[in-house]
Amino acid sequence: MKESIPMIKVSIHASPEELPALIDALAAHGADFSLHSTSQAAEVRTEPVLDRDVLTLLRTRAPSQHADLFISFVETEVRDHGAVAELGTEKTSYVKLYVPGPRRVGAYCYVRPDRTYLDFRLPGHAADGSRFAAARNVQADNAHAVRLPLTTPEALPEAHRLARRAAAEAESA
Repeated sequence: MKESIPMIKVSIHASPEELPALIDALAAHGADFSLHSTSQAAEVRTEPVLDRDVLTLLRTRAPSQHADLFISFVETEVRDHGAVAELGTEKTSYVKLYVPGPRRVGAYCYVRPDRTYLDFRLPGHAADGSRFAAARNVQADNAHAVRLPLTTPEALPEAHRLARRAAAEAESA
């Protein structure tokens, strides 16, 4: 007879800033979990983090089940790390993230909600040891050689880690 593992149900209250570390800790311990977020209390009023056009693109281009992941990723990059989020060109279906200040290189991250991935301005070996990201087979002149599918909350900490590395390399270019 197969032995069943008892399920322990807990309630954890965490701020949005604490979620990546919490998700990492749960995943590292092999926890089987689902994550549900609740909105902030109505009395808390803050300025919008994202430009209305950027937010609209993220909401309308991402599959509905992944839109919150893309919004969370871009909002965190803008709010916590000072990224500049701009719409792509022409028939826009993506968002470009830049480091603030003078631009010496292109975007450090291309956010493609319509295709559910992020492309980072990193060499392919930067994906080594990653759980979600992988090196892309790109031509030598394409600097965005790391792709991370953003289809699960567990991928957010890795996405932010790669974003920090890509932004740092862009700043030092």
